[in-house]
Amino acid sequence: MVLLTRGGLWNGNEQEKNGGAGAGGPAGLPAGAAAPEDLSGKTALAAEVDPGSDDALALFMMKRSGQVPDLVLSTYGNAPEKQTSTNLRFTLQVLDLDLPANHGADRPWKGKKWKAPREGFHGKDGLLGLSGALKEKAEKAGRELQKPGSLEEARDRLKTLYHISYISAGPLSTLAGLLQDPRIRSRMDRVYLVGGSLAGETAEFNFAQDPKAVRAVLESGVDITLFPVELTATQYVEEEELQKLARYGTWPEFLELLRANQGAHARQGEEPAAVLPALFPVLYRMDPDQFAVEDRRVTVDKTGRLTEDLQGTLVHAVLGVNPRYQWRMLEKSFSQ
Repeated sequence: MVLLTRGGLWNGNEQEKNGGAGAGGPAGLPAGAAAPEDLSGKTALAAEVDPGSDDALALFMMKRSGQVPDLVLSTYGNAPEKQTSTNLRFTLQVLDLDLPANHGADRPWKGKKWKAPREGFHGKDGLLGLSGALKEKAEKAGRELQKPGSLEEARDRLKTLYHISYISAGPLSTLAGLLQDPRIRSRMDRVYLVGGSLAGETAEFNFAQDPKAVRAVLESGVDITLFPVELTATQYVEEEELQKLARYGTWPEFLELLRANQGAHARQGEEPAAVLPALFPVLYRMDPDQFAVEDRRVTVDKTGRLTEDLQGTLVHAVLGVNPRYQWRMLEKSFSQ
């Protein structure tokens, strides 16, 4: 059947009961879509984030689902890179994850120094005012803030890995630069991009920061799975669900990030619910059958806006998701 959710379609063959999906999803992905990623062999995972409440929650979900990355990079976007690097390392501290945390790009690829918005959606500190709370939590636990590695060290590390899956949840400046090295590009099995729009008249935020980088990634020849901004309108974490998570009494720092995200949307006159686009690649890798995927061909213009074009680059566009899947995985992560 086809379920029409808030702005998206999910192709499934099961009924939702009691707020959760059944044991099975669709029999398979739509024709032409990418096959589920084979995680049984020796694969590596790299994640690039610009924390960001949803990015921090994506790292939380990675740990709770056993998808701990081999390498994490910070990039500019929700805040300047210096701040997102600090946010990343605070988040890793709280999660007790001893991972290489490397600097990524602090400006557009082949561009001038990036100027941060006066105060974006995620606030001056990038974490809706909660960066200090994460620091305090880590210090109370006696965990020291690790020093970040350099982008060059990240390049060297990637050259030692094989069958890399790369999640990019911010602007594509770092990734565009990395893909210029054939020794890295040849090791990339899949790239997951959080951003872009297949329906909007203007460019989505991540892609608008560096259109040249978007073009470079699209033209690199890597296998791309795209999570466009329209997908975010299909998954909300609402007040009743937040209250249920609170009753578990676990991971209070990440519950606060969810509440802060909810509040930021309410202040903008939107539905008072948490919206977490950076979670999509993590959830997809856990169970691709919960998503509806179609192959599309796209190009990018000088503003970062995507246009469907039969002569463009083929991407696996994720257009819908089981409407209760994100919630089930969040509840599982907080309840155990």
